[in-house]
Amino acid sequence: MTVIFGCGDVGRRIAKQLVNNSGIDAGDIHAYVHSVESAELCAKQNILAQRLNLDSLNRDLSLCAGRNLYYTVAPQKSGVQDDRTRGLLENFDANDIKPNKVVLISTTGVYGDCAGQWVTEESETKPQTDRGKRRLDSEQVWLNWGKKNRVPVVVLRVPGIYSYSRLPRERLQKQIPVVKPDECGYTNRVHADDLAQMCVKSMEAGDAGQIFNATDGTPGKISEYLQLAAKVLGLNPLPEISMQQARSELSAGMLSYLGESRKISNAKILSLLGVELLYPDYKVGIKE
Repeated sequence: MTVIFGCGDVGRRIAKQLVNNSGIDAGDIHAYVHSVESAELCAKQNILAQRLNLDSLNRDLSLCAGRNLYYTVAPQKSGVQDDRTRGLLENFDANDIKPNKVVLISTTGVYGDCAGQWVTEESETKPQTDRGKRRLDSEQVWLNWGKKNRVPVVVLRVPGIYSYSRLPRERLQKQIPVVKPDECGYTNRVHADDLAQMCVKSMEAGDAGQIFNATDGTPGKISEYLQLAAKVLGLNPLPEISMQQARSELSAGMLSYLGESRKISNAKILSLLGVELLYPDYKVGIKE
């Protein structure tokens, strides 16, 4: 059996990959989800899903023992520690639960601002936002727990996830401005189907403690991505403003992304895990 924690869009794509390409029966995939909607979407794929609140954990999780476990859950939205992971692993310890192997989705945000330079898995981690600090804490807690309990843990550092179904339609329809491309730093993306493939490959062939950048390897400007997304949806081009204007007009969340620039290399995951990207560039995958 395979267990997927946080079986949202990416989790369901992982399940689809397992069924279509790995010969696993959908009935052998168990999901833990937060919302009724996620449970219903899992049911449409014949995935057994149970609702679970990781912030108030009081569930028997013994079926995780000896299973391959994909952990796609984001930390809570405040603080610099991942309290959800800590609570889950405390539950595992209290009940002597040890999965067979764990694949953890983290974020390339752990690298912080790299001034547009190329980044590999050997680059320094220096998260500058609380969001990035929580994710780095999550990585460290999982890796330390795995080493202590002899459970292989593989970490995927993921940038912006996109697909046609994930385009930010509401934002684009509101015509929220974007920063002029020549004033933007570099951002990185991965198509949701390629990320699912990377997760499955990591479970099959990743070694304990390995960390991989799970990106398409084609950095670009977020403004150019959003302009193309608007075009794909048949909307008018977005207004373009200066970075100075953006500081007073855009949300704090968007400004935090704009404040970091890096180009993420995916050479390691391509070479060591044999990943063959379906969409090596968002310009190819944005309609899929």
